[in-house]
Amino acid sequence: MRPGQLLWNSTFCRRTSGNVRVIASVNRRAFTLVEVLIVVIVLAILAVIVVPQFSNATTEADNVTASQLVAVVQRKIDEYHALNGKWPTTIDGDWFAPSGLPTNPYLPGPASLTVENLPAKTELQIKHSNGGPIIYWYNQGNGIFHTRVPWQGSNQATLELYNRVNHCDAKNY
Repeated sequence: MRPGQLLWNSTFCRRTSGNVRVIASVNRRAFTLVEVLIVVIVLAILAVIVVPQFSNATTEADNVTASQLVAVVQRKIDEYHALNGKWPTTIDGDWFAPSGLPTNPYLPGPASLTVENLPAKTELQIKHSNGGPIIYWYNQGNGIFHTRVPWQGSNQATLELYNRVNHCDAKNY
């Protein structure tokens, strides 16, 4: 190397009266453990903030879907009443062609549903064809249709969700 020439190859250099003295090398091939830990901690903090947002969004989407489902079925029942002057005695899956009666977003299962008349009552219970829990209730006496909602940890919270989804003001669950 000639006197007065600078060496620069990813190295900090200093010129001193024609001689080059290497001060520090910056040739780095990996991250330090501290840098990796900082990145992991930042990502963990972001995950703690973001994941609950997505979980709440899914739950709220189910609530909106169930509420819209009740509104659609209730509208079909009201249309039947307007055309025939009486409430339907059953919920007809053909009203919802081509897919049939919509499924409850809280209780996914087979699309095939059965409607059962309760003896000596004006209510219908709507269940999956393979048995299972009641999914919907329909009162033939007043044309009101309700959907089942999942347990929310307390009677009060479950009642609030039931009222919000079913557009009603029930006092107990």
